[in-house]
Amino acid sequence: MVSFTVEKGVTPKTERYEREQLVRGDKSAKKYKVTELDDIVYNPANLKFGAIARNKYGKALFSPIYVTFEVNGLLALPEYVERVVTRQDFIQYSLRYQQGTVYERQSVSPENLLSIDIYLPSIEEQRKIGQVFDSLDNLITLHQRRSKIQHISSDAVKLDFMQFIFSHVNHPHEVKC
Repeated sequence: MVSFTVEKGVTPKTERYEREQLVRGDKSAKKYKVTELDDIVYNPANLKFGAIARNKYGKALFSPIYVTFEVNGLLALPEYVERVVTRQDFIQYSLRYQQGTVYERQSVSPENLLSIDIYLPSIEEQRKIGQVFDSLDNLITLHQRRSKIQHISSDAVKLDFMQFIFSHVNHPHEVKC
C-alpha cells in the first residue's frame, strides 16, 4: 500500500495516512487500484492543490479515490509528461473543467483531464528538454544549498562573536580587550 501526497507524490504509506479504521463494512471488499512505475497519478478532488505527479515509487496499490494513467511510451517520455501536467499553468487550465457545487467536492474528471491537448515534440526533443530542465533543477538546488550554508556560516560567525564578547564581560557595560 502507498499514499499519494501533494508534497511527495507516491510514497510508502505511513502511520499518518493509515485510515483503515475509517473504512466501513467489509474491509476485505475494498477495491484498491494498481499503479505502475512512471504512471501519472492524480487526485481529482485535490488537483487544485497540485495533487498530480509521476509515480517514481514503482508498482503498488493505493486508494480507489486516485486516478492513474499509463503514458504511451511510443509518443511521450513519462518525465516529459510529468513536467507538463505538474506545471501551475496546466493545473489552472484544467480547473476550468471542475464540476461540483461545494468547493471541497469540486473535481476534474479523468475524461476531462485527458481531453486537454499537450504539445508533444519528438521523443528526442522531449529528452533534450528534460535534460535542460534537469540541469536547471540541479543548478537551483546547488544555489539553495550554498545559500543555506552561507546563512548557517553567517549565524555561526555571529554566535562565535557574541560568545567572545560575553566571555570577556565583567560588568554589563564593560568589555575587556
